[in-house]
Amino acid sequence: MKKNLHIFVIGFITVLYPLLAAAQDSVNDLHSIISVPLANVHEDSTPKSRVKTQVLMGDVVRVLEKRDNRYRIAILSQGKREGWIQQEAVLDLKGNAGKYLSTKRQWIVITTPKSEALIFDKTGNHKVSLYAGTRLPVLQKTEKDYKIQFPDRSVALVHAAAAKPERSSDPVLNDTKPEEIANTAKQFSNVRYLDGGLTSQGIDMHGLIYITYRIQGISLEPDRTSLIARSLHVSKKDLEPGDILIFHGETEGLFLGNGRFLQTTRKGTVHIVGIYDKRFANALQYGLRIIGAGPEEKKRPADLTADEILLAQVRALKLSLGKRIAYWAGRFIGTPYDPDPLGLYVRTKRIIADERVDCMYHIFRSVELALSSTPDEAVAKALTLRFISNGKLVDGLVVNYDDRFQYGEDMVVSGKWGKDITATLGKTASIVGSRGRETIDILPKSVLATRSVQKKLQDGDIVYWVKDPKKRSAEEIVGHLSIIRVKSNKIYVIHAAGDKDRLMKRGGGAVKEILLTDYINTMRFIGALVTRFQ
Repeated sequence: MKKNLHIFVIGFITVLYPLLAAAQDSVNDLHSIISVPLANVHEDSTPKSRVKTQVLMGDVVRVLEKRDNRYRIAILSQGKREGWIQQEAVLDLKGNAGKYLSTKRQWIVITTPKSEALIFDKTGNHKVSLYAGTRLPVLQKTEKDYKIQFPDRSVALVHAAAAKPERSSDPVLNDTKPEEIANTAKQFSNVRYLDGGLTSQGIDMHGLIYITYRIQGISLEPDRTSLIARSLHVSKKDLEPGDILIFHGETEGLFLGNGRFLQTTRKGTVHIVGIYDKRFANALQYGLRIIGAGPEEKKRPADLTADEILLAQVRALKLSLGKRIAYWAGRFIGTPYDPDPLGLYVRTKRIIADERVDCMYHIFRSVELALSSTPDEAVAKALTLRFISNGKLVDGLVVNYDDRFQYGEDMVVSGKWGKDITATLGKTASIVGSRGRETIDILPKSVLATRSVQKKLQDGDIVYWVKDPKKRSAEEIVGHLSIIRVKSNKIYVIHAAGDKDRLMKRGGGAVKEILLTDYINTMRFIGALVTRFQ
């Protein structure tokens, strides 16, 4: 055991060291910081050149060049975007960079478009404006205020209602809801257009998108190419609040829901328009979904290296167990369905066969990854969970797959796959059982469709879909399995949806996510059993 732990620690350090080193380099190297509430960043060194963007107090920058009283800088929070700024706006933290910028400190972000901070210094108390998206370290929190520290080490008070603790930038851990993005953006309604602007003093569309997401802890690079690279494409019919709309030409928008979106126009203001208006209906190409859509999150498990799986597991450990199960189930979305009647993993005697999955393997693997902190531990979990007794490996291959759980109802009864919560969710009905069980209590389809039952479902719940006794071709009661994921108060099922190869007819499909209500309306099953890991 100690040897395995030693190997894990060495492996973990090997994987994380480059990331930790890079983070330390960023603190040591990028030790200049914006010390004024708001500053323009110009295209070239002449004061009258075009404003490319703006920076806020606390933004970390690298000074690349000095010319007269101006600096050419690279802005870390904007993808190292470069431009020219007045020298007086930039403070060199020198050897104190690591201490001031330490991630161990509590940080807040200003959430209202414009608020006032009361500064205490030698010249007396006075107020300074702070703009939405400004992030600063906290010295003390009271019921009404945050005591914060500015880059020049001066201390100020800001009303608690104008700020909130900074959210994690990790897409796995950031729990921002789509409606939060929309509500944040709506605060900027009627703000005048300003090319390169990103505050209530003036803003353009790129600035509105950037600052709206920044308030929620999500850092975006402000150009379209970068947005597309890190996002999920969504069709017009699947848009959710907070999605970024891409139109033909240079136009973007921020979707609010109910067919409405925010837009800015030159010589105009931030205003609400409709996607079905004549001038937009044919111009809208698609939406971009940022939340949870980091590039590494779009990789399916089959495409992940062991080191990448390890990092994903370590990050996901900060989530609750149910959310971890739903997270890993979601990582399989788009994975081809396994049409092998026996199952690819059984046919090849492998524990890991992520390239093609059927509904049972999808459940197996999602839960095993969620319950473990390393890839090797996930294999150990598989040898315990997938089998009625325990799995056995010889030269890396399973030699007793006949002892595996082949029937979903056996998983429910075993207790290995969570607690059976079927009866706690709603009124059950008894149907004819099989394989030694005279009857079995299930949630009927009509009960599952009720709002009261669906409100009780949680991330990571496993749903075992039950066949009509008259349509059973074998002894099994359960004909399909899926995992629950809750998003924006809506209940989804993630499942490997497809058919096995049978009677000269080729099967196929993929792992999909669908609203539970839609699935219930179209499914061929009469009800379900539900288990939950606690």
